[in-house]
Amino acid sequence: MSGFWQQPSTSHRSAAAPTTEQQERLAPRKGEWRRPWSLLTGLTILALAALIPLSGDAATLHTWTLILMFATLAQSWNFLGGFTGYASFGNVFFFGVGAYTTGLLILAGQSFWLGLVAGAAVAGLLAFLLGLPVLRLRGHYFAIATLGIAEATRELVAIRNVGGSGGEVELPLPALSDTAFYLLFWLLALVCFLVTAYLARSKAGYALIAIRESEETAEAMGIPTYWYKIGAFVLSAVPTALAGGLYAYWSTGFDPPTVFDVGISVEMVLLTVLGGAGTLLGPLVSAILFELLSFQFQISGSAFHNSLLGLTIAIVTIFIPQGLVGLAQEFLRPLAPGMSRRQLLAEGVRRVRRVIAANGV
Repeated sequence: MSGFWQQPSTSHRSAAAPTTEQQERLAPRKGEWRRPWSLLTGLTILALAALIPLSGDAATLHTWTLILMFATLAQSWNFLGGFTGYASFGNVFFFGVGAYTTGLLILAGQSFWLGLVAGAAVAGLLAFLLGLPVLRLRGHYFAIATLGIAEATRELVAIRNVGGSGGEVELPLPALSDTAFYLLFWLLALVCFLVTAYLARSKAGYALIAIRESEETAEAMGIPTYWYKIGAFVLSAVPTALAGGLYAYWSTGFDPPTVFDVGISVEMVLLTVLGGAGTLLGPLVSAILFELLSFQFQISGSAFHNSLLGLTIAIVTIFIPQGLVGLAQEFLRPLAPGMSRRQLLAEGVRRVRRVIAANGV
């Protein structure tokens, strides 16, 4: 993954163990993050991100372009993995499809915009067709199937020399400026954020959450779970492919190990779970925090990205499976009035510790 970072052209309560009822209340309730302030927080973050080009610094612009790309990928994965609980480890397949479709059409003399739209359409169609069989699988069987599809496609593209020797594609210098590419990635991240906000309040979103909590119960309630899952799969694929197409033209060159790298899928999963799967702010906030930290290691000359990725996965899985948003929600949950700021802070810390103890492995 390090290749992406290369510069291109409140009453006081006892600390005793909580009762079952208290534990249920302490458990993060992702639906509470559908309040207006969470939406406004995300929009504020994105509004500030829109000002990055004004810095006039090429390195900063490059860094934040990648941050917005991963924010888009994480939010796209959240549509499926976060809302339905179906963990796909092969979503990079759609990233690669978008990159190759866009790149090949550009090489054929077609416009970038046509290639970008075609890549999204092809990815959406493939998600529908592949979803018909693979979404009948559950748990690790589904995860392995999607991973296998991505890996097999990477090898096939390389063997068949799609676009060039070993699947390598070299594109002409783009007609768009780096600022234009940044704004396109920003727009894509914004659209994904707004779709997540809509989905969290919609009938379809409630159906997907019902599938995540208990698919059998959802089916008993009359929810057509199979088709909702396919819809979520397609919804996850389209923005992923658009990000792939944008990346292809922006980088002017790519190959199968780059755009079909399973590490990208792993990073999508990590960023979503780290922030809080199924939440509005989680994928966006975690993408910014994690990628900025990763970039700091890059500029310091340390090849610590993969180690950071693995270490973060271990920490999240063991200690905070509910994500940073879940912990922040628990810390900020309103208490009874009359407590001092110090007492509020102490109680918030206690509750976060209880959540970690109750939910961690």
